[in-house]
Amino acid sequence: MRAAALLLCLASSLCCSAVARAADEDEAPRRRPRAPKEEPFATKPGYAQFFATTMAGAGLRFNNPYRLATPLGDDAESVSRTATYFDLGLAMTLGNPLGFQHGGALRTSVALEGVGQVVMTPSYFLWRRKGALAAFGRAGVPIVLSPDVTWGLEGALGGAFFFLGGLGVVAEVVGDVFYGTGTRDVATAAYPVLSGQLGLIGTYEVLP
Repeated sequence: MRAAALLLCLASSLCCSAVARAADEDEAPRRRPRAPKEEPFATKPGYAQFFATTMAGAGLRFNNPYRLATPLGDDAESVSRTATYFDLGLAMTLGNPLGFQHGGALRTSVALEGVGQVVMTPSYFLWRRKGALAAFGRAGVPIVLSPDVTWGLEGALGGAFFFLGGLGVVAEVVGDVFYGTGTRDVATAAYPVLSGQLGLIGTYEVLP
């Protein structure tokens, strides 16, 4: 009788262990994995930003083969002043809103005095903003549409201060090299120009 009781207790213990193990196995798939910890400064992909600028400026021309009427030196071959102009620009960038953003820009400049001139400049656009301050750079190809069609190379650096969230003042320094009609000395003349412009900038953010 004692041996039978021991066997019965052993069988009961093994049965209970099997039932508990089976219950644990059934419960395991129902346990949800722990959600990954969110980073406080993580950003979602798909952020975009649009820009509009309106500026006015003037420049210095460092080659004056036609003896233009606005020399700044003692003779007609000196550095000359360009016409003042109005510049309207649109741009778009993609990328991390807390880091560098890349995109494209299109500028249109119209002379406000002298010979009528229109220049359109598609360019690569690099943007970085931190708080109320921002900096940007451009590299593009200016295309002179009038009075004569020609082209050149352009590089620019600028900065902005936002007195409102999406509205601020902007300043830019622009360097150009234009190619035009030759003279008796050179077949294809190059006209380096250094300009400065000041105006307003507006931005519109597209959140993911």
